[in-house]
Amino acid sequence: RRAPNMGWLTFTFGLERKFKQLCKRLDVVRTHQQQESLKFMAHFHRRFIIRDGKRNAKPEGGAQPVELFELRSNGSALCTRLVQVKADATQLNSAFCYILNVPLEGSNDTSSAIVYAWIGSQSDADSARLIEQIAEEKFNNPWVSLQVLTEGSEPDNFFWVALGGRKPYDSEADYLNYTRLFRCSNEKGYFTVSEKCT
Repeated sequence: RRAPNMGWLTFTFGLERKFKQLCKRLDVVRTHQQQESLKFMAHFHRRFIIRDGKRNAKPEGGAQPVELFELRSNGSALCTRLVQVKADATQLNSAFCYILNVPLEGSNDTSSAIVYAWIGSQSDADSARLIEQIAEEKFNNPWVSLQVLTEGSEPDNFFWVALGGRKPYDSEADYLNYTRLFRCSNEKGYFTVSEKCT
């Protein structure tokens, strides 16, 4: 999302030649987040996780941060991805499923945490099944307590405290039932946006 262009330039001018020497048939395609092709997404078997921040960055204050991930899908089941969002209760929505990773105090990378798979009351059964599978495969280890929660059964002590306290959040996602098409243009010398097919 916020990756600098330097990584792409380093690959293009340095590593791409080396890879082409190793593989005679190599197609290099640049893609941006949320614009991945179905061919690319098929490699992840609906378990594509997008984390926020920089790789190998040291956490502020030395403690591991609370992480909240939202299960998103647009268009087809292949386009399902788990995207890290701000760890705040207002980010929740009853129509979606989430994973909340709460590291326990004094923990480091391999120590204890509580991982909650939160299933919204209006989410579909396929998303609920998938969020449980992803939580088990990607977040569970011997030092983690994994709990599957349905909306309304959240414990106050860790779940809501980790999200900054209980706050109002969206209980429906009716906007997903309506498709809207917009046209963005700069052809007249200024930027305009107009809705099409109204």
